[in-house]
Amino acid sequence: MKYDQVKEMVALFNQSSNQEMQLETADIKLYLNKQGSSLSGTTQASKLTKIDSPESVENAPAEGKPAETAIEAPLVGSIYLQPAPSEPQFVTVGQTVAVGDVVCVIEAMKMMTEVKSPVAGTIAEILVQNEELVEYQQPLFKVKEG
Repeated sequence: MKYDQVKEMVALFNQSSNQEMQLETADIKLYLNKQGSSLSGTTQASKLTKIDSPESVENAPAEGKPAETAIEAPLVGSIYLQPAPSEPQFVTVGQTVAVGDVVCVIEAMKMMTEVKSPVAGTIAEILVQNEELVEYQQPLFKVKEG
């Protein structure tokens, strides 16, 4: 299955009334789910997940320290960390973000979707490269809340 076919399938799914879709072929596994997301025009709020890897559980922050939250991709597509090639990135490591600040844009089927920060805090880590293909619910940024 080609990338353009996947992008078209995601766009059709987003326009449909279906809430969930799963496709498995020899070369791809695709799972799409609209439950728990909120769409507003071309902007979709990204889903949050607490980082709970074995390392982070063992080295959990002491009481009172800010929690780390991952900002996840709300859809499959190409991620752009800057608004234009000649402009600076939306956010950098160490930068403070407020709720609603645009942290990146994801392109799917020639439609640009802004990914906004659902939490206030400091960007701790950028987990993707510019123009990389990202998957649904793939962690994009780690944010230290507070």
